[in-house]
Amino acid sequence: MNLNPLKTQPLYMQIRQMLSNDIKEGKYKPDEQIPTEAELCEIYQVSRITIRKAIEELVKDGTLTRIQRKGTFVTTNRFQNELLSVSGFSEFSHQLGHMGNSRILRSEIIEANHDMAEQLRVEEGSPVLELERLMYVNERPLFYDLAHYPLTRFPGLEKRIDRAESIYKILKEDYGTEIDSNDKIINVIGATRELAKYLECDTGANLFRIVKTAYDAEDRPVHLSVFMCETNRVNLTVHRAKNK
Repeated sequence: MNLNPLKTQPLYMQIRQMLSNDIKEGKYKPDEQIPTEAELCEIYQVSRITIRKAIEELVKDGTLTRIQRKGTFVTTNRFQNELLSVSGFSEFSHQLGHMGNSRILRSEIIEANHDMAEQLRVEEGSPVLELERLMYVNERPLFYDLAHYPLTRFPGLEKRIDRAESIYKILKEDYGTEIDSNDKIINVIGATRELAKYLECDTGANLFRIVKTAYDAEDRPVHLSVFMCETNRVNLTVHRAKNK
């Protein structure tokens, strides 16, 4: 497809279609960086404003993703996140067949405020581990997670979190606690500047905000978590259980 300045269709829309076709045909693959704006100007012999408008259209429809300080990439294939699943992140990435790891941004002992104490069923002011992490799949951040664990129930947890990749594994092996169920509340927010930096996305990009309370088999709360992830990178799914 060649650019045709005589067409009623604007040049940026023609370039948008050409780039979209290249992606569909595999010239640019998921997670692969496309040429820079300057390089695309050379390829199509148009102004940077025209190229920028074409790229903005492809970012809006989710075909392309801008990553701060890196460039523009073909959007990765979406990950399927089962809403009713009780598995932790390590198990989630293993099920996907991808390499997953996490990085601790902050680990701090705080006092439970009123709402936190009520949800974790502990006394207000009791010690809680506040754990802030980034979770990566294939070396790119997928989830931002802010979690709270009651230290009255899990004493010394703050000293164990560096020992293993999976916190759920630590809870099971060191405290005899397994996650049996969870409640989740989901909404969509715009990425703040700080979240955009962590998740390598644009400020204002749509993020799923997933507030989770995890419970053990006795229906006792184990932890609270707030997950953030880009809406164009994850499909949230619910599987209907078969009648028994």
